[in-house]
Amino acid sequence: MQNQQHVSSALNRLIVGENQSFDLHGLWQNTSRTLSNLDFEHQHEMQRLERSRTEPMLKKQIVETLTRRHRERRQPYLMLIAELQKHLSSTMSDDLQAAG
Repeated sequence: MQNQQHVSSALNRLIVGENQSFDLHGLWQNTSRTLSNLDFEHQHEMQRLERSRTEPMLKKQIVETLTRRHRERRQPYLMLIAELQKHLSSTMSDDLQAAG
C-alpha cells in the first residue's frame, strides 16, 4: 500500500509538476511494452528449464524462484499501469465534459 502511494505521488509530480504537456498514453504504452518483455523473458527461461535435464526436485525449486522473481519484477510496472489508467480515465472524463 505504501509503495502504491509512492508511485501515485511520483506520478502526480510528473504529470502536474510540469508546465508542458505529459504524454500519459506514451508512458502507458512503454510500461506495457516493458511488462511484455518481462513476460517474454520469463516464458523463455521457463521453457529452457523445462527442456533441461535438471533433477526434478531442483527444477521445482528453480521454477518457484523464477516465478517469485518474475512477480517481484512485474509489480512496480503493474502499479504504474494502474495509476496511469486512473489518470487516463480521469483525463478522458474531463475531455468529455468539456466537449459536452
